[in-house]
Amino acid sequence: MNNKILATALLIGFTVIANAESLPPPEIYNQGPASPLVASTNISAAERAAYALLEGAMQMAEARIAATNCALSSGTYETFIFTDGSIKNPDYNFVVVDSPGSTFTLTATLNPWNSFWGQTMIINQKASGGLNQVALSNYWAQASYNAKGTMMEMESSLNVIGSSGRFSALKGKIIKDFSLVTDSSTGLPYIFDWGVQTISKIASPIQHYWQRSKVSRDDGVAGHTVYVKDRITGPTSCRIVIDTHDYNNQDFFYQTGTLTISTSTPGTLVHEFDF
Repeated sequence: MNNKILATALLIGFTVIANAESLPPPEIYNQGPASPLVASTNISAAERAAYALLEGAMQMAEARIAATNCALSSGTYETFIFTDGSIKNPDYNFVVVDSPGSTFTLTATLNPWNSFWGQTMIINQKASGGLNQVALSNYWAQASYNAKGTMMEMESSLNVIGSSGRFSALKGKIIKDFSLVTDSSTGLPYIFDWGVQTISKIASPIQHYWQRSKVSRDDGVAGHTVYVKDRITGPTSCRIVIDTHDYNNQDFFYQTGTLTISTSTPGTLVHEFDF
């Protein structure tokens, strides 16, 4: 193939890509934006704490991945979470992730609920820790929910040991929407969420994740929670999945399961969502 033909082929390929339809939004937005003031999800204080803590656990995993690589971070790690939504009582709102040679614990300190503004909370790392023998320290985040439980934003910071053997400071920002959807075939209600997140280093964004989740409460069925993040901007494909189950009711959120890191591509089916 001569250079002229090759250039023409590349141009045609680029034109097809440029004119292609972008990825569609989640179905809930097909008829327009979801109003943050109308459709409440009835997310409880325990759920708000749990979801923020799970986000924190995933950000700890993202930091380990950013400091090394996805392949070296890959594995399945035991996860335990308990929250009851207690105000100013982090001992009753926490998540633990245990991995070979290291573990970490995050706690949530909830501020009082405000019927107009919603609720904020602070997530802190309890003592030093790590994930799969990479040290992580000083995790801190503030999560904010609106009053209807349909939106959450979260800003975080932490330190991670990098390839140089020295701690690097990372920051994270996430925003996502929650929706309450009833399955037409089973009649079971599910909480879905969808959002995006960036990781920054020295005030510059370095990686970007696409995040979504599916939750069932223990109302006639076992509580089940699946959080998935796919790296969509970065050196390689990387997926983080938290899959926990057991109790999720108005009194408390108490679940065990796993945090899994793999090199799956964003287009790979998430079989954990099959519930």
